[in-house]
Amino acid sequence: MAEPKQILVVDDDEDTRMVLQDLLELNGYAVRTSPDARRALESAREAPPALILVDYFMPDADGVWVVEQLRSAGLGKVPVVLTTGSNEGRDHAERLGVRSMEKPFDVSRLLELVRTLVPDA
Repeated sequence: MAEPKQILVVDDDEDTRMVLQDLLELNGYAVRTSPDARRALESAREAPPALILVDYFMPDADGVWVVEQLRSAGLGKVPVVLTTGSNEGRDHAERLGVRSMEKPFDVSRLLELVRTLVPDA
């Protein structure tokens, strides 16, 4: 049996991280979490995941910074989804060429997007 695909969930809200982790693990993915952008970047450099779900608004650095740092670290091929409740976040995602997912999450839409970006979980 193949190893489950790794997804990195980056959000400063612990409840959001836990809910996403539970949801994704129930759907066959292995999940790592990070409460901040800098630790997430370290984690992605150490073991690049198949997908990164990153909150647009975080206290230490925003999701845009994470995307830019991933690209400068040679990890630009890792798909990223900016999770956001704002038009500003969606606009930034579009300019960066990454997907966005609106908060609060529509579970079926989120899983559909994850399956599109990480097939064969």
